[in-house]
Amino acid sequence: MPNQPQRYVLLDRDGVINRRTAGGFVTSWDQFEFLPRVLDGLRLLAENGYAALVISNQACVGKGLLKVSELEAITQRFRLEVALAGGNIKQVYYCLHVPSDHCSCRKPKPGAILRAQLDYGFDLKTTYFVGDSPSDLQAASAAGCPGMLLRRDAFLEPPALRGGAPLVVSSLYEAAAMIVAEPAINESWTETARAVSAGSFSAVH
Repeated sequence: MPNQPQRYVLLDRDGVINRRTAGGFVTSWDQFEFLPRVLDGLRLLAENGYAALVISNQACVGKGLLKVSELEAITQRFRLEVALAGGNIKQVYYCLHVPSDHCSCRKPKPGAILRAQLDYGFDLKTTYFVGDSPSDLQAASAAGCPGMLLRRDAFLEPPALRGGAPLVVSSLYEAAAMIVAEPAINESWTETARAVSAGSFSAVH
């Protein structure tokens, strides 16, 4: 869409783009499996002027389970697959640290989001972060972004029963459709911080 300014969507990787593995870390391309309709969702975003920025904790490198070069190879491969399907992942930001490093880039801290904002200049208040865990939502809230919680069983519930904030979706495609349909920010996102601080989420990233 040549006359439309570039907009961005922030995405977690594991559990949002690809299926989580039983061992907790994707350490080879053979283990990387796109979740259903992810490629369709990324194409829908791209067709409507959105590029994706992926922000993901990958402590497997800090733990010595995967080399940086191996992680880069997996990243290049899935970005290529996305591009071939018509999507646009502009950049991938990884935190390679383990939790005990107490770095500022590991979610739930917002450092990686703020770095992406510095690089691309998007408006934090109108840029969604789609994640599948409390740490994703906490990082989004700390950075000032509205959050979408991806919960794959959410399709069993009518959207009206999923609560007001954060927005709950069952897939990246559903998230993309909502973002494209309503680019103006949903005012209920401000409730995310309250929900997180109140301990409303039980999953662990």
